[in-house]
Amino acid sequence: MKRAMRAMSLLLGATLFVGCGGDVSAPESEEAVDEGMRTEEPSGVVALAYCDDQNSWPSASTSFENEVLTLVNQKRAAGATCGGVAKGKASALTLDTRLRCAARLHSKDMGTKNFMSHTGSNGSSPWDRMASAGYSYRQAAENVAAGQGTPAAVVDSWMKSSGHCNNIMEPGLKHLGVGYFYAANSTYKHYWTQSFGAQ
Repeated sequence: MKRAMRAMSLLLGATLFVGCGGDVSAPESEEAVDEGMRTEEPSGVVALAYCDDQNSWPSASTSFENEVLTLVNQKRAAGATCGGVAKGKASALTLDTRLRCAARLHSKDMGTKNFMSHTGSNGSSPWDRMASAGYSYRQAAENVAAGQGTPAAVVDSWMKSSGHCNNIMEPGLKHLGVGYFYAANSTYKHYWTQSFGAQ
């Protein structure tokens, strides 16, 4: 099925966790964000045991994920400016466990395979992962990031990027699943995915 996806670009930045300018040669202090992806085409549903791998997720990671949802809904309630364009208030997103599954498994994939991209290590797209998790959508979007050690830091990074900010503030999106994975031996250590959808 042909899908219309917005062009994606990769933005890499090096900053220390304390907020000072950092040295690009210090991988432990790097953060990465993408420009966000969005599609408005429907998907099919593939019912598999795809989500079994995330059923015993660490409680600390789940707390981080829940906090991202809370922070995103605070941004939507207040309105925002994305890339110089004012965005009005938007209704709160609700947690969808299928989207959370897709987000978690992508964050885990990025962390364990040491990469940051919308494309999974098996070549999967965000839309493939959502469908594999059993989420059928009429509109969907994904944000990914790496290196930010707290929910506040990753939401702040996303809000400063027009593509991510637009996804967060999109009023047509109704559901959100957040995935956080910590990979101690990887370049960025902290891996984040937001999977948005509307049915």
